Amino acid sequence: MIGLYILSAVPLALFIILLLVMDSFALTKWSTLLQCIVAGMAMFMVSWLVCRIPALGDNRLAVSTIQELLKGSVIYMLIARRKVGLLGDATIYGSAVGAGFGLLSSIFYLTAHGGADVLHTVFLGFEAAVMHIGCTSTLAMALIMVHQDRFGESRTAKVVGSFVAFLAAILIHYVHALEPINPIVLTSLLIVYFVVSKHSLFKKDSKYVHDWLDAGINNEISLLGAVRRGDFSATKAGAYLLSLKDRFEPETFFDMYCYIQNYLELSIAARSNLILKEAGLDPVRDPDNPSRLSEMVALRKRIGPTAELALRPIVDRNQVNRWALNNLI
Repeated sequence: MIGLYILSAVPLALFIILLLVMDSFALTKWSTLLQCIVAGMAMFMVSWLVCRIPALGDNRLAVSTIQELLKGSVIYMLIARRKVGLLGDATIYGSAVGAGFGLLSSIFYLTAHGGADVLHTVFLGFEAAVMHIGCTSTLAMALIMVHQDRFGESRTAKVVGSFVAFLAAILIHYVHALEPINPIVLTSLLIVYFVVSKHSLFKKDSKYVHDWLDAGINNEISLLGAVRRGDFSATKAGAYLLSLKDRFEPETFFDMYCYIQNYLELSIAARSNLILKEAGLDPVRDPDNPSRLSEMVALRKRIGPTAELALRPIVDRNQVNRWALNNLI
């Protein structure tokens, strides 16, 4: 029986390995990956306990909703804590959560239904695990795209986008639970769809990241050079900053200038390290960068939300950049 449990885990591990190979930026942290697998298992135990309530466990739509909300909450927390910034690593971590959930689901299913036709039972457990991986990885992709402002920057756009992402995962799960076609055919279709869609989205994510790098690094290097030479005011960004001088107290304006300088140094370091990681090289870790980041956080608090909003044309505070500053320096 132990061999069958191991057999049920092998395809799930292969799927995650395939995603790791697809990810050209190689940003996945093994510690976070393992935490996601364990979190997926924990979410299965919570759902198993909740769904023992007859009114819920007998309702396929309720089970689908509970399970996707629990798995999705792990991904949502990772994104909120800026542990995930790009579509590629969101997909991998989402798959890890789904794999942990699906693995424990397979083990429980095999234990409860294992009998004469054990291999068929193993297959049914694997089919459900594939669905869990697919739903959670798809949900993770949608949530990270929402937080990257790809569907709009307003709070309404984020709320609606997150709601639609969860709804789509729940519907995929529910349709699978209805078993509309032969399980073997359904599993084959799911595997083909998820592999092809992930390959396509990894390519699109690579283009998105390269656009983000190209759009920022050259301009930021030029601005930082101007700051260090003392002729920042001669740049368009400097002229814009000077136009704000009369609107803020002198101390606040000075902090805004320091905030910009810290941001430029850290952002260039983060973008440069991302380029190095894609090239398979070790990132450069400047020992002064953590203190710069702490100073930047302190400056951000001192200047306040109004000044921070005024600096938006110079300081990029989107999801990718916030994640990069916290993870790539």
